[in-house]
Amino acid sequence: MTMQGYAVLYSALVIALFAAVVWKTDILRDRGPLVPGVVNGQQTFSLARSQLIWWTFLVAVIAGWTLLTTNNLPAPTLELLGLLGISVATSGAASLIDAPSGAIPASAQRSRGWLQDVLDDGQGVSIHRYQALLANVGIGVAFLYKSVQLQSFYPIDASWLVVLGLSSATYVGMKSREGGAIAAQAAPIPAQQASGPASAPPSTPAVPA
Repeated sequence: MTMQGYAVLYSALVIALFAAVVWKTDILRDRGPLVPGVVNGQQTFSLARSQLIWWTFLVAVIAGWTLLTTNNLPAPTLELLGLLGISVATSGAASLIDAPSGAIPASAQRSRGWLQDVLDDGQGVSIHRYQALLANVGIGVAFLYKSVQLQSFYPIDASWLVVLGLSSATYVGMKSREGGAIAAQAAPIPAQQASGPASAPPSTPAVPA
């Protein structure tokens, strides 16, 4: 088998490994307490976690492919460190928003499927989540294609890193508001409001003096 064939086999094994991890574990799912009726493994998927494992997967494929085809392990570039840094920072910031210090974390809801979970902000499909998903997928596919051609980590232009960084920052900023809106919707209704306005006690008829 040629080295190109070994590289293809390696890539297939990495794809199978990542698929098994995603399928068999909760690595992409939200953390925290679960709403009643939802068991572990049924909670929603996280966009930030999906972004982090996506870039980890791409780096693993490119590094192994280049090593097998050139017999040289490519050195990480500043652009690659920037990509991973954006993904790690996004995942960390999202985790802090989900479980703020000194506060009870929001309960994880039941998943409605990966795509619906990562695009829905609690009030339907949101433009900032959709934009972040497109940016990560588009830049990631281009990064993979050019890196395989170059047989090294492709130096993505800094302007595209800014695009990805802005997408992630917008997602994190809007996510902080999503948590407040969901918490407000889930807040219990006071018993007095739930039962309607309290009725005034019947007036006692005046007794003539």
